[in-house]
Amino acid sequence: MSVDFLGIRTVIYPAPDLEAAKKWWTSVLKIEPYFDQPFYVGYSVAGYELALDPGGDPEIGPITYWGVEDVEASEEVLLAAGATSHSAVEEVGGDIKVAVVRTPDGNLVGLIYNPHFKAE
Repeated sequence: MSVDFLGIRTVIYPAPDLEAAKKWWTSVLKIEPYFDQPFYVGYSVAGYELALDPGGDPEIGPITYWGVEDVEASEEVLLAAGATSHSAVEEVGGDIKVAVVRTPDGNLVGLIYNPHFKAE
């Protein structure tokens, strides 16, 4: 079996100081976030999402999420291929599901099913 990656969908940056990060990214991107909550800030950039996570760990760095049709099945394939679970499948709202695995060489790979995503 293999994973059918649909393309990159989201990059989530750790932002322990969410207000400072939001101010910086807003000035750099020259746009306001489309989603702005104390637990997550999201910008739509050229049809993709650049997000800020106040709970993220700067030591780990940003996590890139690849679009898939089935997060559970994709996670299973990656685990069977030697990855380990970093964060199990979770619905984060709006029927969006995510999971993160760590590859055998130590990198994090995010998986996301987002029925609302429309590539430009």
